[in-house]
Amino acid sequence: MVFERLTGIVLDTVKYSDRHNIVTLFAREQGRVAMLVSASQGKTARVRNAMLMPLSVISSDVNFMPTRELQYLNKFTRELTWREIYFSPVKSAIGMFVAEFVSAYVRQSPPDPALWDYIVASLKVLDAESHSPANIHIAFLIGFLDYAGIKPDLTGWRKDAWFDLRGGTTLLTPPPHRDYLSPQLSSLLPLLSRMTLRNACRFRFTAAERRQLISLLLRYYSLHFPGLNALKSPEVLAEVFG
Repeated sequence: MVFERLTGIVLDTVKYSDRHNIVTLFAREQGRVAMLVSASQGKTARVRNAMLMPLSVISSDVNFMPTRELQYLNKFTRELTWREIYFSPVKSAIGMFVAEFVSAYVRQSPPDPALWDYIVASLKVLDAESHSPANIHIAFLIGFLDYAGIKPDLTGWRKDAWFDLRGGTTLLTPPPHRDYLSPQLSSLLPLLSRMTLRNACRFRFTAAERRQLISLLLRYYSLHFPGLNALKSPEVLAEVFG
């Protein structure tokens, strides 16, 4: 019997049967995996369930069986403890968005340790942010572009340029399709390209501007990854931020 070390971010947990739940993880080395976990009751079960909340980071030695559709997650430990993500309404809403976005993205992505490290680093920033975290999810999506391989090419950008959302490049005239940004909206791109998780709190946006930016970023992502076009958490974010 050979055990493989698994360190993963919990994305979702759903009821499977009276005896088991299914927990979906994005694991650093294995990618997206769905595993069976005991659904027993009692004090021990409550502790276990708390450790399997979305965005929990856990580790376990797992006996991966190639013939088994769902692997078993038995003993596991918590790798990180979030101090604010579960208790701050704003951070919780942003965390919900991150979990849903990552879950949708990794359905069509191979294992990616570098991306896993980026997601965990982003969650650490969100949890520790002492200023306004309102732009963290925007900065997260911007940083994610590199790992998704669709970072826009702005080398030819100028004030009167159009931006081709399909090609990820700037143009002097609009492309022969509807997936583009006008020069007015394209003017935001150089500004956004300078946003990082560390400096996100320095950017000032109204609630309406923030909603527009998220909408544009998700539209760009969904053109390249169609599974990202039906997220529900942006509506929750809109309610939280007004």
